[in-house]
Amino acid sequence: MNEQKDIQGVLDAVERYAEAGRKASRAIGESAFTKDATMSWVEGGKIVTVPIPALYDVLEKTGEEEVSYTVEQVSLAGDVAFVRISSTFSKLASFNDLFTLARGADGWKIASKIYSVKA
Repeated sequence: MNEQKDIQGVLDAVERYAEAGRKASRAIGESAFTKDATMSWVEGGKIVTVPIPALYDVLEKTGEEEVSYTVEQVSLAGDVAFVRISSTFSKLASFNDLFTLARGADGWKIASKIYSVKA
């Protein structure tokens, strides 16, 4: 594959993540993430890591909302990638989101999400 096509595949996965928030959709979220993906953040000085279905639970509980984001960085290295975005979920907060992705037979998927809430 060429680099531009890979970058678009990576960005498509990030857009599916945002769309899952817009539509409060577990199914759309599952299309963006690998089955065993994780989500991490720091809480009270401790690193917390949970399976990605915890994100889907939050999205479903919050309901449909406005979601916007700006891509800050994309880096490719063969079949893996890193993306940093600045996002805002209207009912939750604004975030610094970092994603690692891998390209498998079914395209680019997010393997992990780590975030911090913007002050």
